[in-house]
Amino acid sequence: MPSPDNDKTKNNTPSILARYTTASIFVVILSTWARLAFPPHADTPGLTSPMHGPSSPASLTAMYLVSLPLLRSITERYLSPRYDMKLLLTESMMLYNVVQVLLNGWMVYAMIDAVVNNGHPFIGSRGLSGVAIDSGASYAVYVHYCDKYLEFLDTYFMILRGKMGQVSFLHIYHHTTIAWAWWIALRYSPGGDIYFGALLNSAIHVLMYSYYALALFKVRCPWKRYLTQAQLLQFTSVVMYTLATAYRHYHTPPHHAIEGVQPSLKTYLLCCVVQVFEMVSLFVLFGLFYKRSYSKRGDKGDGSGERHGRSNDVSTTSTLKAESSEDQCYRAMGEISVAAKEVAGHAAKDAGKLVATATKAVTRGNGKGRVGPM
Repeated sequence: MPSPDNDKTKNNTPSILARYTTASIFVVILSTWARLAFPPHADTPGLTSPMHGPSSPASLTAMYLVSLPLLRSITERYLSPRYDMKLLLTESMMLYNVVQVLLNGWMVYAMIDAVVNNGHPFIGSRGLSGVAIDSGASYAVYVHYCDKYLEFLDTYFMILRGKMGQVSFLHIYHHTTIAWAWWIALRYSPGGDIYFGALLNSAIHVLMYSYYALALFKVRCPWKRYLTQAQLLQFTSVVMYTLATAYRHYHTPPHHAIEGVQPSLKTYLLCCVVQVFEMVSLFVLFGLFYKRSYSKRGDKGDGSGERHGRSNDVSTTSTLKAESSEDQCYRAMGEISVAAKEVAGHAAKDAGKLVATATKAVTRGNGKGRVGPM
């Protein structure tokens, strides 16, 4: 006699039609996003056309925050009891991760091409005209900014699949603040050196979403072990680049704003402070994750260092073997947030000190004598 659990599993299995209908809805969502994220090249927001005001990131991030408990309630009450959500979303998640790999790969190509072939300066520019427009670097940065909203789907997939343990406060904090950080950059200093952080972040996302895609296709990812190291290198490189470009602009007049040519030094340094604040916080949080994940790797003979600290979730070897590849890859992102929670206070203090130091530097520079209208 078949067990009730088997009957329940059979009844919850979504049909092929349901799975591909879900994927089709996801394609519509992607198409809508693409129409908004890819304006004509002649209308690069912030340079040749106005960048939208704060109401756009405010409304989008507010909708994101409000939608999370609502989606959780709908999922737990109506969707999960009726469907195997992991199976229902399989094609949609495959498509999403592949699209992210291609999209971020294009952004990496566009920004490298701008520097190597189209004359965009590697460092030392906050220009708003000429090569800033013609190179295409700032256009790619705008697409990168729009992708921060598309990445809200990371959280939605976690909730729909019942992975609420991965949706921590810090996971949500990161997705919310990074959208605002890029809006500030594009609003106040959309040209020149803005491209560098977007370039490195896009490169990391190519590796990260490739990892997720390969896991969904049940293919072992050869660079899985080095993802967190690459992310830490990204944070360090962006901070060093930002400090270098801030120093260079501070010692290279003119410092005042020139309409349509460059923002003021003060405005540019504000963007640098925001960038460094975000990177330092993430460096501390990801650094703790790396330490927790791999510092005791030698103590675990099976090499399962990334499961350190999650023994309550996995109790036996057989359970480990039965766990799907995609659950393992999404667990990594969840562990980042769980581990990060322990040092949130320290990250905030470190970043606060950095902001205070940068503010003092700007004040001290203004005290030496006016450098022109701001």
